[in-house]
Amino acid sequence: MSIARLGSLAVSCVVLATAGLFVNAQDAGVPRSAPSPKNVRPGYSPYAKRNFPSRPYFGDTHLHTSFSMDAGAFGCRLGPEDAYRFGRGEELKSSSGQMVKLSRPLDFLVVADHSDNMGFFPALLAGTPALLKDPTGKKWYDMIQGAKATMRRWRSSSRSRAARFPRT
Repeated sequence: MSIARLGSLAVSCVVLATAGLFVNAQDAGVPRSAPSPKNVRPGYSPYAKRNFPSRPYFGDTHLHTSFSMDAGAFGCRLGPEDAYRFGRGEELKSSSGQMVKLSRPLDFLVVADHSDNMGFFPALLAGTPALLKDPTGKKWYDMIQGAKATMRRWRSSSRSRAARFPRT
């Protein structure tokens, strides 16, 4: 074991030992005899003996928006402003076109977009000329446009197929 590690272990032991002294010092005024109703003092911590949270918080600690390449590539079209509006409980149109709203606002929200290529996908979808000058950017743009056309054709044909089936 290295000297640095031994020193760290020794410091940890000293800290733990002295912490025990301070905890015992908090109870110095409590009588050692069995408490009677007249000399019972309220406990130091109002949370002692509770095994449940009294005020839980609800939120999301890792959310990606269209600014992140992975979320943008998989269909997310909402940016950070939209994410925070949604988290605050506002109604907005989702990436799928549906109107959405939370049943209650979130207590916290962390937008965790990737710093690498941040904003690339919205720029690619918009057909930014600087991206289309690059052969790879142009290829990706064309692939996305082709996929959009395929989805439009599929949706229109699925609607017509659904109209032919009798309702049960």
